[in-house]
Amino acid sequence: MRAARAVLVALLPLAVAACGGDGEGEPGEPTTPAVTAAVDSPTPPRDATAAPAGESRLDEFALPTADAVPHSIAIDPAGRVWFTELDANKLGMFDPESEEFQEWDVPTAGAQPHGIGAADDGAIWLTYIGVSKIARFDPETEEFTEYAIPSPNTGPHSIAFGAAGDLWFTEQRGDAIAHLDTATGAIEEVPIPTAGSRPYGIAVDGQGAVWWAELTGHKIGRYDPATEALEELAPPTPDQGARRIAVDADGGVWFTEHDAGKLGYYDPAARAFAEYDLPAPGAQPYAIVVARDGSVWLSDVASNSVLRFDPGTETFEEFAIPSENARCRTLAEDAQGTIWCPESGTSKLLRLTPGA
Repeated sequence: MRAARAVLVALLPLAVAACGGDGEGEPGEPTTPAVTAAVDSPTPPRDATAAPAGESRLDEFALPTADAVPHSIAIDPAGRVWFTELDANKLGMFDPESEEFQEWDVPTAGAQPHGIGAADDGAIWLTYIGVSKIARFDPETEEFTEYAIPSPNTGPHSIAFGAAGDLWFTEQRGDAIAHLDTATGAIEEVPIPTAGSRPYGIAVDGQGAVWWAELTGHKIGRYDPATEALEELAPPTPDQGARRIAVDADGGVWFTEHDAGKLGYYDPAARAFAEYDLPAPGAQPYAIVVARDGSVWLSDVASNSVLRFDPGTETFEEFAIPSENARCRTLAEDAQGTIWCPESGTSKLLRLTPGA
């Protein structure tokens, strides 16, 4: 178990470049694929000044659609950055090489695309939190295929893939997690015992077990699809507001405690928790991702920053986001170790390139 202790903060020098209802479908078979027009965007303006050697850099790119509220993010196998546009009812994509955007209107009105995941085959999967549907987007054909969730008013939220490509998602209003068979489109829902738990973030570990965070249940949960065993676990701090969750290479479970201002950790082998206070007073940790090097990245919406936590030294490094009220709700790491975040408060895309 990692013992919780006081943490140190290393403030890194940054080179900053600022650039400018629920309707329900019927459960069962997927709806007819729909094709929507893509909207290309010219290269967004940004400061091209290079960062000095060894320093980290933050770049922001303004989305083509104003007030789109980009919410969740995923990186596809080609390195393209995909994101949902909650208020614009669109799917967006940013090509880091050309620095150009594309956007597609989703077929269902009022869908409110929310969660997102990029499958190994290149397909992009979305949750429609407004209408209880899951959608698949084919980047080659630019077609959407939509799947209605059996239960009504579920509020499908976040997506995670297992090693075999199986897709899991949380039902924030349905108090359940669910599995979608990507070959058939069949959806199986697994109820969570705690009523009003609001299952939020979700992750799948190397053994295929599904983990999730309960925002108002104030717990984390584990489900084993092989045995159908389900367990809820309460972190030491009560009413901590577990929000998003990630699993490291050793099977350790990391999660943000939004209401307590802490980073949480659970060791499944030792069945033990550890918690770490974030540096800023009144912190509200939100997004989280475990990088390939084992460092844990998270966002703090209260201090408008992104942080890197080193599990070895138990210290935080803090990176201030250039734009105010960015509200970074999800994080993703690309193959080069770059960290990406959609700024739902500014309708920008943030790129954080860590220094040496």
